[in-house]
Amino acid sequence: MNLSTIELTGVRINLFEPLHIGTGYARGLINRTVVRGRDGLVYVPGSVLKGKARDACAALAGLYLTEKCRAPHPQAMTKDDHYKTCVICRIFGAPGQSSSLRWHAAQLSRDWREALQPTRKEHAVFGQTTTRTQVQLSRTRGMAAEAHLFTSELAVEGLTFVAEPLLTGRLSLKPSTFSDEPDVFYELILLLSGLKLIATLGGGASRGAGRCEVDLSAARLKINGREVSISTQLTHAEELQVWGDEVEA
Repeated sequence: MNLSTIELTGVRINLFEPLHIGTGYARGLINRTVVRGRDGLVYVPGSVLKGKARDACAALAGLYLTEKCRAPHPQAMTKDDHYKTCVICRIFGAPGQSSSLRWHAAQLSRDWREALQPTRKEHAVFGQTTTRTQVQLSRTRGMAAEAHLFTSELAVEGLTFVAEPLLTGRLSLKPSTFSDEPDVFYELILLLSGLKLIATLGGGASRGAGRCEVDLSAARLKINGREVSISTQLTHAEELQVWGDEVEA
């Protein structure tokens, strides 16, 4: 199967609730800090977007394609050659088989970057984060843990991130068998539908953090340098069931 060049740009992430994508480090009285770029501004790493997209696409594949692959456990994942590997592993990669697609970070939109105006010397940015002090919960006991208060830093709600680009690289594409329109591919239907399903990012989702939407309305998708319609791919989402029937046949 031939590989096609993929480029997905202009993807926006609208943040409805405070977002915590942690660094694993503390700072001062803050136990859990959020990731920042060299300019001091918060951002969404490409690895976070890739992980959430994989989960969403795997859920769709399990529903429509009856995939048996269960990441991230290698013993439960498909181990056949490239052409027989499940679609999720072909898009996102598997142990011993890297994906040809590269995921890029989403940076704050131009309007937000201009509004926050980081200082050049200290890279200090005010107004982009907030803090929450919470108590650690014991899942097994079903109650709060004693003497386990912690303070988390979160990016404030209302921020908008833009990925320019979000995806670059190559991917094998199977044209839709039943579509009357050109340039409709099963892998792109699955990938774009998975992106639209993302509803939260980062940690603390059970505590009401990270609620968001992935906005593709202004995004642009190019296949082998030629722009194709994203909305057309999404309107053919029901054909994932047809694809599943073809795979099982």
